[in-house]
Amino acid sequence: MENEAFVKKILVPVDKSDSSLMSQETAALIAKKTHASVTVLHVAPRVSYGEPEKSALILSGLDQEGQRMISEARALFAEEKVEVKTEVLHEEDAAETILELSVDENFDLIVMGGRGENEKSPTALGSVTKKVVMHAVCPTMMVKKVSTLSNLLLCVDGSDHALKALNYALNLAEKMGSRMTLLNVQEARLHKASPDAANELGGRILIESLDEVKKQNLAADRRLEFGVPSDVIVDVAEKGNHDLIVLGSRGLGAVKRFLLGSVSDDVIHKAKCSVLIVPAKM
Repeated sequence: MENEAFVKKILVPVDKSDSSLMSQETAALIAKKTHASVTVLHVAPRVSYGEPEKSALILSGLDQEGQRMISEARALFAEEKVEVKTEVLHEEDAAETILELSVDENFDLIVMGGRGENEKSPTALGSVTKKVVMHAVCPTMMVKKVSTLSNLLLCVDGSDHALKALNYALNLAEKMGSRMTLLNVQEARLHKASPDAANELGGRILIESLDEVKKQNLAADRRLEFGVPSDVIVDVAEKGNHDLIVLGSRGLGAVKRFLLGSVSDDVIHKAKCSVLIVPAKM
């Protein structure tokens, strides 16, 4: 395989949510397979209530809570025999802190819960997670369910950013021993206007993507669908019992920050399984 050490350092932001615990378990699984080191980060809010004694008391409580989360995370990774570093920071903006640390320390992957500690819906996306995904310059995995990452759905559309996501996913699949399905979704309106053209275009994209898979001596199924891309991706993932959707994003960078492509944005909100977003610029 090319790029054997494609993941060396994993950043795992933690909070009190069940989703955060699932992200730790997933990160431990990936770290064991890739021999990556893990840094667990808890960002506690920076508070000031005017009264020094009151602020100090609240900060003390937050520190204790943060240290408890860190200790539990450290125990989880130690049990899995994964090298782990831990850090607690007090900052006003948790997402910005995560983003800055991921750049400053050159992390290869961020693994975090798909929803915050105050959100109960299995498809809810926490505000911190959303901001990190939108602006991260390294791949970011939003964990929504505990899984072995054994059944990957790889979304391809023929673009450069989709190709980058595919190659990253191939490295992950090789390490995890995952099954893979390549999915291309053609817009329903194109298929309605010209069924032959839609089938030809989708088939060509899938064949070109499969060629990339074969270069890595791997295998994958192919699937061509028609409809609203984000809805089809989520539906195929659910019906196919896929535990991870992998897709690329457009134009993300540390200086010029753009919104995710509409398909990526919709999928991370609607999917019930975990989602890995690979930025076009990394």
